[in-house]
Amino acid sequence: MAKQAIKTIFIFCLLCLFLPEVPFLHAQTEGNPRENEVFSIGTGVIVSGNLARAKESAISQALMRGVENYLVRRLGKQGAANNFQRLVQGIIPRAEEDIENFQVLAEDQIGAKLKVLVRLRINDKVLTERLRQAGIVFTEGPPIKLLFLVSAKRGGTVSYWWRDPETRSALSPTELALYNVFQEKGFSPINRVQSLPDAKYTEHMLSSELQDVSILRWGTLFSADVVIYGQAEVIKEKEVSISLEAFDVSQGVRICQDILSEPVEGPEGRERIIETIDRAVKLLAARLTPTIIEVSASDQETISRVEITVKGLSSFKQFRLLRDFLRRDVTGVKSVRQTRIRKDSISIAVEFTGDKYELLDRVLNHENLPFELNLHQTGEDEILLTVL
Repeated sequence: MAKQAIKTIFIFCLLCLFLPEVPFLHAQTEGNPRENEVFSIGTGVIVSGNLARAKESAISQALMRGVENYLVRRLGKQGAANNFQRLVQGIIPRAEEDIENFQVLAEDQIGAKLKVLVRLRINDKVLTERLRQAGIVFTEGPPIKLLFLVSAKRGGTVSYWWRDPETRSALSPTELALYNVFQEKGFSPINRVQSLPDAKYTEHMLSSELQDVSILRWGTLFSADVVIYGQAEVIKEKEVSISLEAFDVSQGVRICQDILSEPVEGPEGRERIIETIDRAVKLLAARLTPTIIEVSASDQETISRVEITVKGLSSFKQFRLLRDFLRRDVTGVKSVRQTRIRKDSISIAVEFTGDKYELLDRVLNHENLPFELNLHQTGEDEILLTVL
């Protein structure tokens, strides 16, 4: 038995020495023609001396493991974790579709088991299309910033931090669970205790049940990419129900929602309830994450830079009002920067998720527009407004 094991290890070491170009020995970069090759070991059990069936089983296992390893390598640890449910349900079960060809490089019998070393080549084009159809996307750039607006209900009493934001109340168990889970998934949760913006809050923004416009307003104030709004309710100390909705701040829309109820297991007490909240949050985060990433990735692709020239401003204070309005109130605005000052006008560069027509619509029809503006003309990437 020991001799057989030593023999297998010896063969594997020889392969490593004489095949220096195998992909798993080198870092992979997209576009490298060798990166779609994977080496994998599979094991089959010999039943009633049937070596052929054991080899078939070993090869099948090696191919499956090869595709799994390739997916983890390509998506990265974070990407694989964020899309795990979609991978195991939709991609991996049909792994044979992604294999272009394979070759058995070595095999060896160890007792009642047969081990094979297989080199397989992945059809990257086919796999990429299947990943796209499954909604699994790849994001670049900074992590997505999340703001949590989640109230807690227990015994008929509802508590929520935005009732009185300036008190900077501690994070609730649900907020803390959300913060930790989404941070582990590669997001950038906003700690509202440490980064409370200096702003005036309308009555609607302090309500326990927020309208979409108020949810998005909170997201804009905190410079969040996505707001997760909802409620966690403890029902008779025996069940935890959590409902969550995710809003894309730049597009000003609800992008997904979900609800989950989990029984409180074991003896009653705060510790068991917190464990149940953690469990429910992990399940919900796994279901919401792929859609959040997908929508946010599409946002990054549509950011445009628009030059706005404003004529007729009576003072620099009036300009600041307009600038602050664009930064805080207009959904989709990423940045506002002054570019030019003339005797009768001021120009600013606005980075916006969308095109100039969407920007114009959100500015001119906004209920909080600080003063009336008139559209004078538009160029290819320029807008001229006049103060009435």
